[in-house]
Amino acid sequence: MKFTEIIRINENGDLKIPEVIRDNLGIVEGMHVILKADVERREILIVPFSASEADLVEFKIILSDTTGALAKCATFLSNNNINLVASEARTIQNGEIAEWIVVADISKCTCNIRDLCKQLINEGYARNAICRSFH
Repeated sequence: MKFTEIIRINENGDLKIPEVIRDNLGIVEGMHVILKADVERREILIVPFSASEADLVEFKIILSDTTGALAKCATFLSNNNINLVASEARTIQNGEIAEWIVVADISKCTCNIRDLCKQLINEGYARNAICRSFH
């Protein structure tokens, strides 16, 4: 089923997703969505992303570009009750450095996230790790 609605963006750049679309996609107040913009096609795609109770954080992790390095980081996060919601990895320097951007739900994590970033580095899983909240 497809819907087409024409809406107006307000002076703050906000838009209201019509109720019929919200209901059919299960979008509720407080839910996170991803906006994907294709500049060349002049299109924006809105994708429902996570439940409203999720506490989302983005991790930017620099690690060695070696076999298993990303898996070890993922296991570390999982062992700390961090649920990976989306991720993207790329090689920066082949065989040397890689970057992993992770969006994760930390609502079940009992540790301080900044301390976990330090621990990723101190335990040798990552060369650098930073995080930012979506609050």
